[in-house]
Amino acid sequence: MAPHPHHSPSRDQKLDDDRADQRRGSAPDPVGRFHVARQQGGRPIAVSAWRITTEDHAIADAVGGLYGGAPLLLDTTGDEHVVEVLTRRDHIPVVFGGRGAVSLRMVMRGAGEAFHVCDGTRFLEPAGARGSLCGCPASLADRKAAAQAGRGPTPEVRIGFRLADLPELGVFDLVSTSWELAAELPALAAALDTAAVPVVGVLRYGLVEFTTRSGIAVSYRRPVVEIGRTQVLAQDAVRLAA
Repeated sequence: MAPHPHHSPSRDQKLDDDRADQRRGSAPDPVGRFHVARQQGGRPIAVSAWRITTEDHAIADAVGGLYGGAPLLLDTTGDEHVVEVLTRRDHIPVVFGGRGAVSLRMVMRGAGEAFHVCDGTRFLEPAGARGSLCGCPASLADRKAAAQAGRGPTPEVRIGFRLADLPELGVFDLVSTSWELAAELPALAAALDTAAVPVVGVLRYGLVEFTTRSGIAVSYRRPVVEIGRTQVLAQDAVRLAA
């Protein structure tokens, strides 16, 4: 059965790193979405490799056959039929279509709704405030401090790409609230802007491990984007592109 290129996941799992409003603008709907976690008992649980969701069973079968994992129909409400594939791959080669493949907005939510959406300098939403100064700090470090204190928005990074192994399936996306990925975004966008299109890269399911000052071991997963074989890095004090 041929895949249907305009179907997309209609329900997020409300994960910390995968919260987003409905797709906006004129960009085509993705055929599937990459996740770094899944829901279990109402809480996000990290998995050992990339998790992919789609509404198209043919795409789920193709992804499972390529990267391992059996498609599983999720228990969703209404008429939704979202299929997930827990792959066995933490590195997946992808193809980017240029600078427009990545975007960032800063979002603050309350009561389940976004009431502050900006590009770091000016409001994007609500419509009545669009274009006016949002008042967010200029540096990423200050924005993170404000968000952690409950006084500011968190990043929402969106990345669109095709699978290098099966580009004909269509465009997939990843939506992440990772501060590290937000810090890397300006360098990534610049690399995509100057590179020949299409750009081949790798989407890596990175493991971050460290020990706190009090001696507590901490680990978590987060997405890492690599162009070619060179990881795109940025310093903590980088200013997000407006």
